[in-house]
Amino acid sequence: MKKFIMKYLMLNCKDATFLMSKRDEGKLSMIDRMRLSLHISICHLCRKFEKQITEIGLGTKNVHSDFQLPVDVKSKLKKVLDEMGNSLVENF
Repeated sequence: MKKFIMKYLMLNCKDATFLMSKRDEGKLSMIDRMRLSLHISICHLCRKFEKQITEIGLGTKNVHSDFQLPVDVKSKLKKVLDEMGNSLVENF
């Protein structure tokens, strides 16, 4: 049983931080959630990292949420993108 836990359920810190990021995107299986919870319960450094990324995520959630491009910039950008799209089609 101990070998099973060590082989299939235990994560190293690198894998745990990857799963934390993946979890924030909402793409974590039940087994990965279990593995991550187990790792976080025994690793104080990963608990600290989890707290930090949560705070960063909350702090940046609404940054620039009300930002809008000026109308002239939007029209220039649209023109450039249209030209790029046309050249891509011609070169294909």
